[in-house]
Amino acid sequence: MNTERRTQRSNDPIEAAELYLKSAAERKSFTALALANTNGAVVAEAPSSINSQALAAVAPFVETDAELVDGLLRLVTRGDELRVWGMEIGGEHHYLTAVGGEESPLNEAENTLKRILKD
Repeated sequence: MNTERRTQRSNDPIEAAELYLKSAAERKSFTALALANTNGAVVAEAPSSINSQALAAVAPFVETDAELVDGLLRLVTRGDELRVWGMEIGGEHHYLTAVGGEESPLNEAENTLKRILKD
């Protein structure tokens, strides 16, 4: 017997990515979880009270040197830790940003987002 694990689906890749991020954020207890591009724009995000646009804007800097934006980070994340993972999707570099929660297995998120966004 094959039981469907997902209760919500979408044929729209961005909406599907957002449904995945919402589910991942809930499973890993993230306060915020968002996928950003190298221009600092949000590609997809889980619903959050933290500003995903601000997370996306600082992601390229945090990946290379978190100390450069430390004060800004505390303001954006409300004092919680921000983690940023770089990943390639569709031949372009992206950033998965997470606030709070557990350490996320990058491979799961990267593989799922690549599949959803049709890498």
